[in-house]
Amino acid sequence: MAKKREWLKIGTLLVDARLLESQAIGRCRIEECQACCCGHGVYVDLAEAGRMVDEAELIKPHLPSDRHDVNTWFDGAVARDSDFPSRYRVGTEVLPDPSHPAGTSCIFLRPDCRCALQVAAIAAGRHPWDLKPFYSALFPIVRLGNYVQLDDDNEIYVLGGSCSRAEPVSTPRYEVFKDELVLALGQEGYDQLCAIARARGS
Repeated sequence: MAKKREWLKIGTLLVDARLLESQAIGRCRIEECQACCCGHGVYVDLAEAGRMVDEAELIKPHLPSDRHDVNTWFDGAVARDSDFPSRYRVGTEVLPDPSHPAGTSCIFLRPDCRCALQVAAIAAGRHPWDLKPFYSALFPIVRLGNYVQLDDDNEIYVLGGSCSRAEPVSTPRYEVFKDELVLALGQEGYDQLCAIARARGS
Protein backbone atom coordinates (compact mmCIF):
# COMPACT_ATOMS: atom_id res chain seq x y z
CA MET A 1 0.00 0.00 0.00
CA ALA A 2 1.33 3.43 -0.95
CA LYS A 3 2.39 5.61 1.93
CA LYS A 4 -0.05 8.43 2.63
CA ARG A 5 1.47 11.78 1.77
CA GLU A 6 2.14 14.14 4.67
CA TRP A 7 1.33 17.83 4.34
CA LEU A 8 2.89 20.58 6.47
CA LYS A 9 0.72 23.59 7.30
CA ILE A 10 2.51 26.85 6.50
CA GLY A 11 0.10 29.74 6.97
CA THR A 12 -2.88 28.96 4.72
CA LEU A 13 -0.84 26.59 2.54
CA LEU A 14 -0.14 22.87 2.77
CA VAL A 15 3.41 21.92 1.80
CA ASP A 16 4.46 18.43 0.76
CA ALA A 17 6.70 17.04 3.52
CA ARG A 18 8.79 15.29 0.84
CA LEU A 19 10.42 18.67 0.24
CA LEU A 20 12.30 18.08 3.50
CA GLU A 21 13.90 14.93 2.07
CA SER A 22 17.37 14.95 0.56
CA GLN A 23 18.12 14.12 -3.05
CA ALA A 24 21.32 14.07 -5.12
CA ILE A 25 20.28 16.97 -7.35
CA GLY A 26 21.39 20.54 -8.00
CA ARG A 27 19.86 23.70 -9.42
CA CYS A 28 19.09 23.81 -13.10
CA ARG A 29 21.52 24.72 -15.84
CA ILE A 30 19.59 25.84 -18.90
CA GLU A 31 22.58 25.26 -21.15
CA GLU A 32 22.44 21.56 -20.30
CA CYS A 33 18.77 20.83 -20.99
CA GLN A 34 18.06 23.62 -23.54
CA ALA A 35 15.20 24.94 -21.39
CA CYS A 36 13.16 21.73 -21.47
CA CYS A 37 10.55 23.32 -19.20
CA CYS A 38 9.82 26.02 -21.80
CA GLY A 39 8.72 23.67 -24.56
CA HIS A 40 4.98 24.04 -24.07
CA GLY A 41 4.49 27.58 -22.83
CA VAL A 42 2.85 28.41 -19.52
CA TYR A 43 -0.51 29.56 -18.22
CA VAL A 44 -0.50 33.14 -16.89
CA ASP A 45 -2.99 35.15 -14.91
CA LEU A 46 -4.77 37.77 -17.03
CA ALA A 47 -3.19 40.48 -14.88
CA GLU A 48 0.27 39.04 -15.62
CA ALA A 49 -0.52 38.99 -19.35
CA GLY A 50 -1.68 42.61 -19.16
CA ARG A 51 1.52 43.62 -17.42
CA MET A 52 3.63 41.97 -20.11
CA VAL A 53 1.76 43.94 -22.74
CA ASP A 54 2.23 47.14 -20.71
CA GLU A 55 5.97 46.41 -20.55
CA ALA A 56 6.19 45.44 -24.23
CA GLU A 57 8.72 48.12 -25.17
CA LEU A 58 11.03 46.78 -22.46
CA ILE A 59 10.60 43.18 -23.62
CA LYS A 60 10.68 43.52 -27.43
CA PRO A 61 14.42 44.31 -27.75
CA HIS A 62 15.14 40.91 -26.20
CA LEU A 63 12.96 38.95 -28.64
CA PRO A 64 13.53 38.10 -32.31
CA SER A 65 11.96 40.83 -34.49
CA ASP A 66 9.26 38.48 -35.78
CA ARG A 67 7.88 38.17 -32.24
CA HIS A 68 7.37 41.87 -31.49
CA ASP A 69 3.60 41.90 -32.13
CA VAL A 70 1.99 41.67 -28.68
CA ASN A 71 -1.14 40.23 -30.29
CA THR A 72 0.82 37.03 -30.97
CA TRP A 73 2.14 36.57 -27.43
CA PHE A 74 -0.86 34.67 -26.02
CA ASP A 75 -3.01 31.83 -27.35
CA GLY A 76 -6.29 33.68 -26.73
CA ALA A 77 -7.86 30.69 -24.93
CA VAL A 78 -8.97 32.50 -21.76
CA ALA A 79 -10.41 30.10 -19.18
CA ARG A 80 -11.65 30.23 -15.60
CA ASP A 81 -9.12 28.81 -13.16
CA SER A 82 -9.30 29.20 -9.39
CA ASP A 83 -5.53 28.76 -9.06
CA PHE A 84 -5.00 32.25 -10.49
CA PRO A 85 -5.62 35.50 -8.55
CA SER A 86 -8.03 36.93 -11.15
CA ARG A 87 -9.69 33.50 -11.53
CA TYR A 88 -8.85 33.61 -15.24
CA ARG A 89 -5.79 32.48 -17.15
CA VAL A 90 -4.46 32.39 -20.68
CA GLY A 91 -1.55 30.48 -22.21
CA THR A 92 1.57 31.96 -23.75
CA GLU A 93 1.75 31.16 -27.46
CA VAL A 94 3.68 28.04 -28.45
CA LEU A 95 5.66 27.96 -31.70
CA PRO A 96 7.18 25.11 -33.74
CA ASP A 97 10.85 24.82 -32.81
CA PRO A 98 12.87 21.94 -34.28
CA SER A 99 15.87 22.97 -32.18
CA HIS A 100 14.02 22.41 -28.89
CA PRO A 101 13.80 18.93 -27.33
CA ALA A 102 9.98 19.21 -27.31
CA GLY A 103 9.80 20.30 -30.95
CA THR A 104 7.97 23.47 -29.82
CA SER A 105 8.78 26.36 -27.52
CA CYS A 106 7.18 29.26 -25.68
CA ILE A 107 7.14 32.47 -27.73
CA PHE A 108 9.27 34.13 -25.05
CA LEU A 109 12.05 31.54 -25.30
CA ARG A 110 14.95 33.02 -27.24
CA PRO A 111 17.25 31.10 -29.62
CA ASP A 112 19.91 31.10 -26.85
CA CYS A 113 17.44 29.18 -24.61
CA ARG A 114 16.97 32.13 -22.27
CA CYS A 115 13.60 33.62 -21.35
CA ALA A 116 13.15 37.07 -22.92
CA LEU A 117 11.07 38.17 -19.93
CA GLN A 118 13.89 37.32 -17.53
CA VAL A 119 16.56 38.84 -19.78
CA ALA A 120 14.50 42.04 -20.08
CA ALA A 121 14.05 42.31 -16.30
CA ILE A 122 17.76 41.85 -15.65
CA ALA A 123 18.66 44.41 -18.33
CA ALA A 124 16.34 46.89 -16.60
CA GLY A 125 18.04 46.30 -13.25
CA ARG A 126 15.07 44.47 -11.77
CA HIS A 127 14.72 41.11 -10.07
CA PRO A 128 15.14 38.36 -12.72
CA TRP A 129 11.56 37.16 -12.11
CA ASP A 130 9.94 40.61 -12.12
CA LEU A 131 8.23 40.04 -15.49
CA LYS A 132 8.17 36.26 -15.45
CA PRO A 133 4.85 34.41 -14.98
CA PHE A 134 4.40 33.02 -11.47
CA TYR A 135 4.09 29.38 -12.53
CA SER A 136 7.05 29.65 -14.88
CA ALA A 137 9.34 31.01 -12.17
CA LEU A 138 7.99 28.45 -9.69
CA PHE A 139 8.79 25.29 -11.68
CA PRO A 140 9.60 22.54 -10.69
CA ILE A 141 7.61 23.56 -7.61
CA VAL A 142 3.88 23.70 -8.27
CA ARG A 143 1.07 25.31 -6.33
CA LEU A 144 -2.39 23.84 -6.88
CA GLY A 145 -5.03 25.46 -4.74
CA ASN A 146 -3.51 25.54 -1.25
CA TYR A 147 -1.09 22.69 -1.97
CA VAL A 148 2.61 23.26 -2.68
CA GLN A 149 4.75 20.38 -3.91
CA LEU A 150 7.61 19.29 -6.12
CA ASP A 151 6.36 18.41 -9.60
CA ASP A 152 8.51 15.29 -9.68
CA ASP A 153 6.04 13.21 -11.66
CA ASN A 154 6.28 15.69 -14.54
CA GLU A 155 7.86 14.08 -17.61
CA ILE A 156 10.52 16.82 -17.75
CA TYR A 157 11.64 16.04 -14.20
CA VAL A 158 11.39 12.26 -14.51
CA LEU A 159 13.44 12.15 -17.72
CA GLY A 160 16.29 14.11 -16.18
CA GLY A 161 15.57 17.70 -17.12
CA SER A 162 18.04 20.17 -15.73
CA CYS A 163 15.73 20.79 -12.75
CA SER A 164 16.76 17.31 -11.53
CA ARG A 165 20.42 17.56 -12.57
CA ALA A 166 22.43 14.85 -10.85
CA GLU A 167 24.93 15.84 -8.17
CA PRO A 168 27.30 13.59 -6.19
CA VAL A 169 26.05 14.84 -2.81
CA SER A 170 22.49 14.78 -1.51
CA THR A 171 20.94 18.07 -0.41
CA PRO A 172 17.55 18.72 1.21
CA ARG A 173 15.09 19.60 -1.53
CA TYR A 174 13.87 22.67 0.34
CA GLU A 175 17.42 24.05 0.13
CA VAL A 176 17.89 23.20 -3.56
CA PHE A 177 14.62 24.93 -4.43
CA LYS A 178 14.89 27.77 -1.91
CA ASP A 179 14.16 30.58 -4.41
CA GLU A 180 11.06 28.85 -5.76
CA LEU A 181 9.76 28.06 -2.28
CA VAL A 182 10.28 31.65 -1.13
CA LEU A 183 8.20 32.69 -4.15
CA ALA A 184 5.48 30.18 -3.24
CA LEU A 185 5.46 30.67 0.53
CA GLY A 186 6.95 34.10 1.10
CA GLN A 187 10.13 34.54 3.16
CA GLU A 188 8.30 34.08 6.47
CA GLY A 189 6.70 30.86 5.23
CA TYR A 190 10.02 29.55 3.96
CA ASP A 191 11.66 30.33 7.30
CA GLN A 192 8.88 28.37 8.99
CA LEU A 193 9.53 25.41 6.66
CA CYS A 194 13.25 25.58 7.56
CA ALA A 195 12.37 25.58 11.26
CA ILE A 196 10.26 22.43 10.79
CA ALA A 197 13.14 20.81 8.92
CA ARG A 198 15.61 21.65 11.70
CA ALA A 199 13.25 20.29 14.33
CA ARG A 200 13.05 17.02 12.41
CA GLY A 201 16.79 16.89 11.78
CA SER A 202 16.30 17.19 8.02
